[in-house]
Amino acid sequence: MSSKRKLDNMLNVLRNYIRQETIEPIRSLFGSVIFLFIGSLAVSIGFIFISIGLVAFLQEIDGMDTWFSWVPYLCGSLFLVCVVFLSIRSFIVRKSRDV
Repeated sequence: MSSKRKLDNMLNVLRNYIRQETIEPIRSLFGSVIFLFIGSLAVSIGFIFISIGLVAFLQEIDGMDTWFSWVPYLCGSLFLVCVVFLSIRSFIVRKSRDV
């Protein structure tokens, strides 16, 4: 076997190893990230719809049509703030458990 063939063989092995250890895991990670992004987007839209429903429900109460017309919007906003707070808190607690 000539030295040129050995070199070509070694380069092919190295190229295949780099492809196996870098490109294929990045491709599988990209698929997971896309799936998680779509899921989190769907959950976020769901919470926004729940907040809009809460506002519409509270607007149907008889006393909310005069001076207290701002209360349903405050309740909807507080609901979203609480959801964000609880999700951030769960991420922090989960990270502290992993460490």
